This record gives sequence, C-alpha cells and structure tokens, in this order.
Amino acid sequence: MTGTVAGVDAAPTTSLRPSLTTPAVIVVVALVVDQLSKWWALDELEDGSVIEVLPTLEFDLHYNTGFSFGTGTGMGRWIAILVVVLCLVLVHQIRVSETALRANLAAVVLGGALGNLADRLLRAEDGPLSGAVIDFIDVTWYAVFNVADILVVCGCIAFGVHELVMARRLDAALKAADLGADEEPEEEPAT
Repeated sequence: MTGTVAGVDAAPTTSLRPSLTTPAVIVVVALVVDQLSKWWALDELEDGSVIEVLPTLEFDLHYNTGFSFGTGTGMGRWIAILVVVLCLVLVHQIRVSETALRANLAAVVLGGALGNLADRLLRAEDGPLSGAVIDFIDVTWYAVFNVADILVVCGCIAFGVHELVMARRLDAALKAADLGADEEPEEEPAT
C-alpha cells in the first residue's frame, strides 16, 4: 500500500509482525506427530504390551481422563474447556506477537494443547470433550505422558525463558535511556 503524506510519496507500508505461515506449520506438524505417535501406541500397546526402551523408560499405554501426573481424574470436560480457552489465548498471542520466536514458541504450545484436545474430542464416549488422553511414554520413576505433553511443557519453558530475556533487555534499554536523559547537555564554550 502506498500513498502520499503532505504531498510526498510515502514508502510502501508493511506489517512489522512476523508471518503466520511458520507458526501454522509448527501447529500442524506438532498435531500430526502427536496423533501419529498415539496411533502407533494404540496399535502396538493396546494388548497390554510394554516396550522397554531404557531401564527407567518404557512405552506403556495409559488412558488419562484427568490432568497431568494423574491428577483431576474424571474432570476431563472441565479440563478440555480450560484447554479450549488456552488455545484461543495462544492463537491471539501468535497473531499479535512482535517477534517470530515468540509466535513460534506459542505455536509449539498450541500444537501440543490441540493434540491432547483432539484426544478428548475423538475418543469421547460420554458426550463432547469426555474422551481420555492417550499417554504412553512412561518414565517409571516419574510420570506417563505423550508427545503433546512434551511440546506443551518444553514450549512453555522456552516461552518463559524468552519472555524473561526480552524483559531484561527492555529493562536495560530503559535504564540506558534514563541515564542518557539525566545527563546535562554540555554547554558550548563562549567564543
């Protein structure tokens, strides 16, 4: 878009916001990888099989009707409603992000959240959002989770670190600007 300002041709205006293409691809890839891994888990582990990967890591199928780490069992609908709201917030965050990294990190979290939300929708037996999330990555001394959980947790941690770094940079820039404003301009010597 071009125009004139006070009779002078203005340069084309472009948005400073990052493209939405990369975050969209990240969301789709995250969702597909999560759902394919769950499809594999159902296919390979539904008969009760356990695949030992390492001494404290195995693939073992679990159906989670609650929240993470086995809490909130039976509260799947309420959790799903909360996840829908979270997804809307993340979509908004992606759209208004000032940096590509912020948008991409929010997209990682969104992809994971949608992966688990898809389980609640696609595996619902007692009405909308009542389905159980498929968990199969069993760290025997810790918890059972899935690819979507990994995306959500790692994405949130990375997003938080990014926000802390950006806040420190902004704080340092504001302090530097304040120091520059506090300095008295040097008087020119009289000639």
